[in-house]
Amino acid sequence: MTVPLETWQVGPWNRWAYQHVGDVVPTVAVRRAAERGWELPAGDGALDDLAAVLCETAYADGVAVVRDGRFLLERYANGMTASTLHLSQSVGKSVLGLLVGVLAERGELRPDAPVAALVPEVAASGYAGATVQHLLDMTAAIDFVEDYAVDFWRYDVACGWHPVVPGADAHTILDFLPTIGPAPWAHGERFHYASPNTDLLGIAAERAGGAPLAELIATHLWEPLGAEHDAELTVDPAGTGVISGGFCASLRDYSRLGALVASDGRGIVSERRLAKLGQGDPSAFARTTFPDSTSGADGYGDQWWHRDAGPTARGIHGQMIAVDRRAGVVVTVLSSWPYAMDPMLEATHRRFVADVGARLA
Repeated sequence: MTVPLETWQVGPWNRWAYQHVGDVVPTVAVRRAAERGWELPAGDGALDDLAAVLCETAYADGVAVVRDGRFLLERYANGMTASTLHLSQSVGKSVLGLLVGVLAERGELRPDAPVAALVPEVAASGYAGATVQHLLDMTAAIDFVEDYAVDFWRYDVACGWHPVVPGADAHTILDFLPTIGPAPWAHGERFHYASPNTDLLGIAAERAGGAPLAELIATHLWEPLGAEHDAELTVDPAGTGVISGGFCASLRDYSRLGALVASDGRGIVSERRLAKLGQGDPSAFARTTFPDSTSGADGYGDQWWHRDAGPTARGIHGQMIAVDRRAGVVVTVLSSWPYAMDPMLEATHRRFVADVGARLA
């Protein structure tokens, strides 16, 4: 099937494209370990009636619930199967947040390091003076607006997600980042959600870790996690990973990632780092520049939201990994909403998480 590059992320094209990303834009593999993976046995399917609502009315392609390392629900729709890789949009940011936590614990990437020391290409941009932690918590004071309906296509061109058209001056991520100017407030002062922060953070991780991003994710997360399937990461025309939104994996492996967060980290991510997820500076979050984008969240830190019961990874068009660490429950939803944001469908997701929690209580 051929889909238009300028509209592959939106309906109706994304119903197919989110499960065939490598056929639309360039990707690189994130390898799993050769040995047998982390087994999550199946439960009794007692939650299937709840999942039916999402699959039938909310454009869900895959829904899973894991509790204490056991699948209580695994359901597919729209042609998706257990081995299908599905685009997760900004859930990829949370994957990077975990990786950076691992690199920080290993002493390879200091959160307080100036990002321009690692990526000097942005030294004269709005990122001057910003630290790695500012990127992690989305508190870098940069002049970039995360508006998918207006100018975001310029960044999509740089990511290789949109055809080059007049007016697009940057054709790679590293071309685009230095063009971002400063915002009229200080770094750390406000929560200012911006996808370029994450791709810059990915480049900083590459340079600190000494390997391409897909290789770092494989080495420090995907292999020790015991992932069942290789994942994919989209790359821009220069080969830079688009980790802000281009990570693709199976429903089962996204659920494993959530189960890792719900547990003690399985020796991969430290409990200290897990406890910080979603726990950025509350005063900066209260001064958010985009109140409508928070969707009921009460915090953001280390590239994870904090919403309702605990840390949550969220992506536009209906991607979610919601973790209740206290109850040991992980709810994963992969979708292909026609539009990037939909308050009614977002509310449906939150109700589903609440209903699952009530059913399991």
